[in-house]
Amino acid sequence: MRPLKFSLLLMFQLFWLPAAVTAQDFDLSLKLRASGFGGKFGENYNAIGYEPSVTIRPTEKPWAGGLSYSQNILAHDGTSDLDVEITLMNVHAGARFTIAKYFHPFAYALLGFRFMDYENNNLPDETSPVFSSFTLGYGGRAGLQIGKNKWRFETHLEYLTGTSARYLTPAAFRRATEEDEDYRDYTYRSPVTAVTIGAGIAYVLDFNSPE
Repeated sequence: MRPLKFSLLLMFQLFWLPAAVTAQDFDLSLKLRASGFGGKFGENYNAIGYEPSVTIRPTEKPWAGGLSYSQNILAHDGTSDLDVEITLMNVHAGARFTIAKYFHPFAYALLGFRFMDYENNNLPDETSPVFSSFTLGYGGRAGLQIGKNKWRFETHLEYLTGTSARYLTPAAFRRATEEDEDYRDYTYRSPVTAVTIGAGIAYVLDFNSPE
């Protein structure tokens, strides 16, 4: 699964490289993320993670877009031996405006991929992950940058859902172990929706600025 992640990330980078060369401005951001998930995967599950991203404004108009990559660890039943890592790779496109020099609201549509790797701490490393899923994700994000110069504070609110796929929960894994059955028979098929709050810093390069 990991080679596929890196291959898709490289494809995204090559796609956006021509726009970056002629961009009016672009920003790099790094944010911490906190997400709440809904669906059969786990009604009360949360995740924490981090997200680096790049956003490009190719013309003087407010239209902008870019790429984001995030790693998230799912928080679930503390007695479970199942660890879940969620990786998101998204293209975002929309607009970013400037109000009174210091405020920069933005809104983007999201489209990308969600990878979920399940590992069991009781099993040897060579058998991990015990289960993986790969789905299409889509949604939207709205947020705000605060600051006048290159360094800015950035925060956003995000809604992301996706196509249905099979997901493994700690409860399903325990049930399969107790009944001596294949845990794949106890997976659920459901879309996973997530609401995320992100906050961090952004470094903005404006090539039209006299600075």
